[in-house]
Amino acid sequence: MLQRQDAKSLALFEAIQAKLAHSPDWRVYLQDARDWAGMVFNERRNDIYLGEWVKLLDDALASGQGLSNLCAMMLSHEQHVIDMRSSSPFASVLTSKERTEVLLTFRGIDVR
Repeated sequence: MLQRQDAKSLALFEAIQAKLAHSPDWRVYLQDARDWAGMVFNERRNDIYLGEWVKLLDDALASGQGLSNLCAMMLSHEQHVIDMRSSSPFASVLTSKERTEVLLTFRGIDVR
């Protein structure tokens, strides 16, 4: 069973993945995430999770298999992936309104 903070992070990643899956601009979102992760990783080489995100995003932008791997990884319950979500490069995918809706829903508040 996931801890509360990990479940909340997973809920946000579910919303991010859903938006990517239904957006004609998914490549732009992934490229923005890759650019951010690469820039920050160059400044903080000791953040191993950002280095992994860079590789995963590069692969996702290069091939369908890479994209499938990224999507599967984003929703994994494996401890390593839970830890990786703490260094998420996807902050720009959800709008403030979308993020708030996810968090309110997570708290059990009906936002519809």
